[in-house]
Amino acid sequence: MEYSVSTLKTNTIQAATGSTLSIATGTTLSGSAGSVIASGMPLQVQSTNNNTHLSYGTGDGTGVATSITDFSVVPSEFYVNITALRANSKYLCIFDGNCSVSTDVTLGDAINGFGFLVDPAGGTSWTQFASGSNSTNSNNIKFFATRFSPTGGGNDGYFSLALNGNAMYTSSAAAGATLRFAIEYFHYDNANHQTLYINRRASSSGQDGNSSFQGGLATTLTVWEIAQ
Repeated sequence: MEYSVSTLKTNTIQAATGSTLSIATGTTLSGSAGSVIASGMPLQVQSTNNNTHLSYGTGDGTGVATSITDFSVVPSEFYVNITALRANSKYLCIFDGNCSVSTDVTLGDAINGFGFLVDPAGGTSWTQFASGSNSTNSNNIKFFATRFSPTGGGNDGYFSLALNGNAMYTSSAAAGATLRFAIEYFHYDNANHQTLYINRRASSSGQDGNSSFQGGLATTLTVWEIAQ
């Protein structure tokens, strides 16, 4: 039996036989965002991109890691807020950033790292997530850590290291809750490399330049909500 109507209003659609509803080939089912959900489906994406030149000579109080001899910071410039469309979603976080250090001696080097943070309530009561370096220490989890020498090229003013990674967070937040994601930077601080730089530029005279070695860097944090 076949019916043709312009508008169908009903509360429940049920298969006449079995448990599968089929849509004819060549037919598209469309609706507003979140109206059709399947497990593993991307629901929305939020992202921040920022090229502000940041520098930290000591910890500023925003770091989450404890019992470390150095410091960590959580720049607010890279926060991503996302309001859940569904309850108990997963969130895929993709980070692309950079770091550099000041070097005041000929043979200085740098030890830095980063980690992923979330506050399911949308504030700054951070929880570290994603396994990585020091993952057995619940208060000092780095997703990635590295050591490099900014004096290797003879001019630390132009030396920056690319940082990138991705991690999945499984949430128990209700639909409508706003979650906040952020990045925690770790810095090994001593007399040979005191200052941590993010989005460093070679000089303080602006971020524009016509030469390939001039200009500033940028940092991006992207968060996808994925249905469970």
